[in-house]
This record gives sequence, C-alpha cells and structure tokens, in this order.
Amino acid sequence: MITRAAQEDDALLHVVAEFRRDVEQGKKQELHVRSSNDEELPSIQEEAMDILRLAVPIFIARLSFVGMKTTDTALLGHVSSKDLAASALSDLWTMCTQVIMSGRILGVLVGAAVGAGNPKLAGIYLQVSCVVLGSMAVLVFVAWNCTKQVWLRFGSDPEISAMAGYYARVLSFAIPAIVAFRQFSNFFSAQRIMHPERNSAMVGLSLNLILGLVFVLGWPIPGFEGYQFTACPIVTVAVTYIQLATLVMVYLWRQKLHEPCWGGWDWNEITWARINTYCELYFPAAMSLASDFWRVAVIGAIAARLGEEQVAVFNTSYRIMWIALIMVGAMSNASAINMSIRLGKNQPEGARQAGYVGIAMATAILTVLSTLILCHSDWFGRIFTEDPVFLQMFNEASVPFTFTLFFMNLGVAIERIPYSMGRTRDLFWTGFLASWGGQVPGVILCTQYWRSDLFGLYTGMAIGYGMLVILYSVITLKSDWVQYAEIARRRSEVAMT
Repeated sequence: MITRAAQEDDALLHVVAEFRRDVEQGKKQELHVRSSNDEELPSIQEEAMDILRLAVPIFIARLSFVGMKTTDTALLGHVSSKDLAASALSDLWTMCTQVIMSGRILGVLVGAAVGAGNPKLAGIYLQVSCVVLGSMAVLVFVAWNCTKQVWLRFGSDPEISAMAGYYARVLSFAIPAIVAFRQFSNFFSAQRIMHPERNSAMVGLSLNLILGLVFVLGWPIPGFEGYQFTACPIVTVAVTYIQLATLVMVYLWRQKLHEPCWGGWDWNEITWARINTYCELYFPAAMSLASDFWRVAVIGAIAARLGEEQVAVFNTSYRIMWIALIMVGAMSNASAINMSIRLGKNQPEGARQAGYVGIAMATAILTVLSTLILCHSDWFGRIFTEDPVFLQMFNEASVPFTFTLFFMNLGVAIERIPYSMGRTRDLFWTGFLASWGGQVPGVILCTQYWRSDLFGLYTGMAIGYGMLVILYSVITLKSDWVQYAEIARRRSEVAMT
C-alpha cells in the first residue's frame, strides 16, 4: 500500500511539474509575442485617419500621371484627328508592352525590411529592383521601336502607322527615367514618405501642360503655330526627366531622405539570392497586370463589334471606372503600406486591422459612388458629353455598369491584402481564372446569346469581377497572418527568435 501510495504521489508530482513547465513555457511565449508586438495598435478611427493621410498624396500623384496623358490627348485633339489616331495606336502598343516593367512589388520588400528593423536591406532591394527592371526595360525599348512594323502587320493605315512609330520611338528614350522615377517613388512611399512622389508628379503635370501649349500649339506666342505632332512626344520625354531630376536633386541630393536606408550604390549587395527573392514576387505580379490589360483589350474588341456609338459609350464609361479606381487604389495602397510594415514588425493582428479597415473604407466610397450612378447616371455622362443619344445609352446600361464598377474596384481593394503578404503567384492564377475562365467567356456568351448591347457586355463583365471578388475573399479569409509575418521577416533577413 505504501509503495502504491508513493507511486501515486510521484505521478501527481510529475503532473504538477509538467503543468508548471507548460505554464512557464506559455509565459515565455507570451513574453516573446509582447516583445514582438510591443507597439500598441491604433484604434479603428485612428487607423482610418492614418490611411486617409497616406491616401491623399497617392491620389494626387496618380491623378497627376493620368492628367499628363490626358493633356497629351487634348493637345493633339486640337491639332488633327489623324495625329490623335496615331497617338492612340502608339499608346495601345506601348501600354501593352510596358506592363512587363510595371508592378509595385518593391514596396512590399521595402516596407517589410523597414518594419523588421533592417532598413539597409530596403536600400539593397532598391538596387535589385533597378537591375531587374533595367534588364526588362531593354525588351520594352526594342518593342516600342517596332511599333510601326507591328501596326502594319495588323493592317493599319501606313501613314498613321508611321506616325505612331515615330511617337513611340521618341517615347522609348524616356524609359530609363520612367523606371528610375517609379522605383525611387516606391522606395520612399513604402517608408511612409509620401511627398517626393506627390510633389514631383505635380511638377511634371504643370510643365507638361505649359510646355505642351507652347511647343505643340504655339500658345501664347503670336504668329507661332507650334511644332504640333512632332513636338508632343519630345515634350513628354523632357518632362519625364525633369520629374526625375526634381526628385533626385531635392529629396536625395539636398534633403538626403534616402540615407537611413540607402548609403549609395554597392554591387556587392546585389546577390543572386536577393534577385531570386525579388523575381519570385515580381514576375507573377507583372504577368497579372499584363493579363488584366490584355483582357480589357479583348473586351474592347468585342465592344467595337457592337457599333460605333456603343464602343464610344464603352470607352467613355471606362474612364469613369478608372476615376473610381484612382480613389480606391490610393486607399488600398495606403493600407498596404501599413500592412507591409507591420508584417515586418511581426504584428500580424495590426496588419490584419490595416487591411480590413482599408477594405471597409473602399467599400464605403464605392457604395456612395454606385448609389449616385444608379440614381443620377446622367450626371456622370455629362462630364464627357451632352449628346442625348450617348446619355440615353449610358442610362440604359447603368445597372450592370454600376455592378461592374463596384466589383472591379472592390477586387482591387481586397487584392492588396495577399499582395502585401507577397502572394503574387496566387493572385496571378486567381486573376487568370476569373479573367479568362469567367469574364471573357461571360462577355462573349452574354453579347452573342442574350443581348448584343452594352447591357449584355457589362453584365458579362460584372459576372467576371464578381467571381474575382469571391476568389480574392477566399484567399484573404483563409490567410494565416502569423505565417506570412514570419515569411516577411525571413525575406527581411531577420532571425526569428
């Protein structure tokens, strides 16, 4: 009996010891979590205000870039319709090929590195990004210089094709400045330094308008009619380099905003491992953008078959969607900045909060905008024209158009969450499935077997974007934020303790 009692006491002591050990281990884990998340998270209201403060300069910068292209179109529209057609052909080809050096993946790596307390790695990835995109820019340069041959192959008018070739050939000399400006802008904005891109973009917009008026139209010089079409791409190239010079001279050379993260170019820091890390995120993101652009081009071709008036309404209404996209994109990119930094800090709950608040704010904007379009579609149509036929056709398609606008922009907002986690490969395949397995077939089926008009076209588009929102939502809701915080810290070359 004594032996049995002693055994029971030993067993009880063993259980107590195991319990104490588990408690101590739990305390250590809790202490580690607290040490990794020692910053108190902002309230929902504070989070929303912070996102708004970041979104405003992003919105201004993006509006400035759109304004530059709109200015070029308006200037050439005052010269001749032939010049406008040539610039349109040039833009279509250059935008198709420019996507391979697009993608803002540098912000994901810079934000995580800064958040993880390894700011010098942010500067290293700036260099890596310039090297990778510089290599891709060579392909884009060659493609832009083949614009004339491309459009001749497609059967376009030889004279207009030659003019488009000249326009794109001149613009190709702006490619180095485009790459450098975008990378420096992403480098700063990922650190929550927003004013370099905003101010430089506003300088570019102002100069593009002023120089365009003088050299393209000859205004306000009496007796001087300007150099018209010949000068337009030259002005754009000059302004692009002035933008870059403004950013470099003011914010790097004078204010030295780069020094905390980047001390200057060092080839030894550009390793194959870091190039591989960058490319694993970058190429799926670039191909996703390319797929989206080519999908829109296919839908535009389908719209062209509906008739001249239908395609005119489609092209104009798409501008309304892009205006909404600028607003929602600014909001979602602002929340993505906070997500990347907090994932690097090993603050998964904080990253989740930033992502969800960003989606809520984007949804609120889209709800208000969609309600206005449904109730007063003529307000938005009159932004571009007073033609009664145009306004009537736009009003007839306002319901599916509104759903298309809502789901397209909501998809962009949700996409920022897995994008900030570095899940660009998942986003590519998801977007590819929704685009080419959902939206394009939906548009074809709706226009060929239901309604051969804009109502059918936008219904098919809304189905595809709705499918995309569902797929993105599934990816987001099933994401393990703790796991992706650890992955972000590993990319930031910070040891996990």
